[in-house]
Amino acid sequence: MTRTFKSSLRIAVVSLLLAGPAAHAAEVQGNEILVSAPEVQKYLASVFPQDYDALGGLLTLTATDPQLAIPATGQRLQMSFSATASSPGREPLPVGRIVMSSSLRYDPKAYALYLDQPTLDDVQPAAPGQRVDEQTRMLVNLWLADYAGEEPLYQLEPGVVSMLGDLNVESARIDNGHIVIRLNQEVGDLPAMLE
Repeated sequence: MTRTFKSSLRIAVVSLLLAGPAAHAAEVQGNEILVSAPEVQKYLASVFPQDYDALGGLLTLTATDPQLAIPATGQRLQMSFSATASSPGREPLPVGRIVMSSSLRYDPKAYALYLDQPTLDDVQPAAPGQRVDEQTRMLVNLWLADYAGEEPLYQLEPGVVSMLGDLNVESARIDNGHIVIRLNQEVGDLPAMLE
């Protein structure tokens, strides 16, 4: 194989590693991979809507239409979604638009990026003059804690990770409008198995 082809193959494999089921191009710089908000947005679109049952199924929060933004400054991404609340035998009630922010954590066992210490920043009621009660705010906070602990923001593909030998994710951070995933070696130094 030519050097250019091998380099392109390595970048494609790493992009596949990061994108999981919805492959997208990621920018590779040495041993860092920069993932943009639109790339994460595509992943989120594939895993939403999300339902969260609380109080033994007495209340259900349904989150739809996630929108992600990664600011150019700061260490926290922003995410918003539409929410409805329902209980057995009753029509779902629109809650409104939930706005939250969060830092990131990487879980090497799950090969995934998760929200870390998310905060509920705002609840924009579905109708003008509507007020969001404390029970609904509690339900949203419970969902946020559960989502951060259980659901990846961005899933890595374990099968591809295992094929890459010594390539491991060391850390993830938010920097200059991107999620930056730091690897333990440069992409150009991937194992000889890719040759």
